Amino acid sequence: MKMEMAITLNIPVYFCIFFLFLHTEGTHNKKKNADIINNFLHLPGWKNINDVESIQYRCKRHKLNEVINQTVTLNECNNFIRLSTIFLGCSYARDLYIMFFVLLNFQKHCCQLLESGNIYVVYNSTMTLLAKMNEIVRMGKFMKGALYAIEKYHTVPINIHKRNRFILRKVLTNLQENEELKKLFNFYISMDSIKSTLLSIADIVRQRKRELKEDLSFCELKPFDLDLLWNIWNMEFNTLKSQRIYQEFYIFLNDKIINLIQTTIWKKYIELGFKFDLNSSQTFLTTPPTNDNQDSIQNPDHTNEVDILEKNQQHDITEYPSINLMKLANELNKQDGIKKEDVMYVAKDDSNLQIEYTDDNRPFYKFI
Repeated sequence: MKMEMAITLNIPVYFCIFFLFLHTEGTHNKKKNADIINNFLHLPGWKNINDVESIQYRCKRHKLNEVINQTVTLNECNNFIRLSTIFLGCSYARDLYIMFFVLLNFQKHCCQLLESGNIYVVYNSTMTLLAKMNEIVRMGKFMKGALYAIEKYHTVPINIHKRNRFILRKVLTNLQENEELKKLFNFYISMDSIKSTLLSIADIVRQRKRELKEDLSFCELKPFDLDLLWNIWNMEFNTLKSQRIYQEFYIFLNDKIINLIQTTIWKKYIELGFKFDLNSSQTFLTTPPTNDNQDSIQNPDHTNEVDILEKNQQHDITEYPSINLMKLANELNKQDGIKKEDVMYVAKDDSNLQIEYTDDNRPFYKFI
C-alpha cells in the first residue's frame, strides 16, 4: 500500500523528468550546424547587442558574454541557439519599444495640428506617420526572419510549434498581418477622416505595445529614459528653429525614425551576418567557408539588395542618414502584395527631408 502511494505521489515528478528528457538542450546537434552557430556567435556584430543586461531562460539569468565567448559544441549547440535567439529578440524588443513610443508621440503631435485648421499640414503629418509605420512593418520582416534563421538550426525549432512561446512571434506577426493599417492609407482629406485615422493609428500601436510587453519578461534591458529622449528632441528641434533651420516637427520625427530603423537593420542584421534572399523572401545565416564549401555570400544565386548595401556602406549607417533602402522596400512591397498607392510615401527619396545639424551629428540612440 505504501509503495503504491509513493508511486502515485511521484507521478508528477516522473512526468517532469520525462518532459525534461524530451526537451533537453543537451541533445546532440549536427557538426555542420554547430560550426554555423559557432561562426555566427563569433561575428563582431554581437558587440552591438549592448542594450541587454541579461536574459531569463530555464529559470536562470544569462549574460551575453557567456554565449559569445565560448566554443559551440555538439552537445551545447541547441542551448546556444536558444540563448542567442532570446538575446537578439530582447535587443529587437527594446528597439520596437522605442519606436512605438515615438509613434505614439508622433500621433499626438498630428492630433495637435488638427487645432491649427490647416488641413494640408495635418494631412502631410498623418501620411508621414503612416509611412513610418509601414517602414517599421518592413523592418519587422527582417527581425522575424533573423530570429527564425537562428532557430531553424535547433533540433526542435520552437518557432514551428504554434503552442510554444517564441519571442516576438505575436507582435511581429500581428504587425505584418494588420490589414487595418493598409486600409488607413485610403482616408479622405477631411478633418473628420484624418482624426479617425489618427485614433486608429494610436489603437494599433498601443495593441502592439501591449503584445511587446509580454516578451519583455524574457529580458533585463539596460536602463533608458524615453521621456529624457523626447525632451532632448524637443530642445534639439527648438535649437534648429532658433537657427532658422526650420521644418515641420513631423518631418523632424520622420528623420529620427528613419535613423533608428536604418541603425537597427545595419547593426543587428547586416553586421550579424544575416542575408536576405529576394527569390525566397527568407533570411538565412551564411555558412562558414571551408575547403569544400565557399561562403554563400560568394554564391551568385544569393546576390540581393542587402548584400549591395553591405558592400557599399563601410561605416556606421547613422553617418549616412539618406542611405537608400528603397529598392529593398519596393521588392518587399511586391512580395507582400501591397498596392503601389499604399506605399507611395515609402518609395520616395527622403533625402531632402533630412534635418541640417550644425554642431552635433551624434545619432540619437546614443542619448538613450
